[in-house]
Amino acid sequence: METLDTGKVTLSIEDGQYLHAVIYTNGELVEDDIKPVTDYLDRFAEPLPALIERKGRYAIAIPVQIAMLQQTKMRLKAVAFIERDHKDVIMTRIAANTYFKDIAVKSFYEKEEAISWLSQHFYQTPLIPDAKHSA
Repeated sequence: METLDTGKVTLSIEDGQYLHAVIYTNGELVEDDIKPVTDYLDRFAEPLPALIERKGRYAIAIPVQIAMLQQTKMRLKAVAFIERDHKDVIMTRIAANTYFKDIAVKSFYEKEEAISWLSQHFYQTPLIPDAKHSA
């Protein structure tokens, strides 16, 4: 499946097993950023396990946080964050207790450990877009 690049975030399916999201913006994620991401995720019939890497320092607008709180559970089943430093850990704790509160969230400093956790608990191989949503 192709990679989605919104200009702030890239999304791809890795090894047919998990969603890999890289947030690389140093700006703010705003309402206009939601639709391309949800359209990509809605191509799958089941919630996805996700690995999130932060490459930038970003903010998430309140309307985006609200939309994530309301819609995450139907699109994601778990999120493994790759942490760079204590600021990332704080951001992950906030996410786990607010807009990702209805799914499993865990911090890792090593990508391989994060992938292992997702693999052991959440993979549903292979992740293939649902034909009725892919058109």
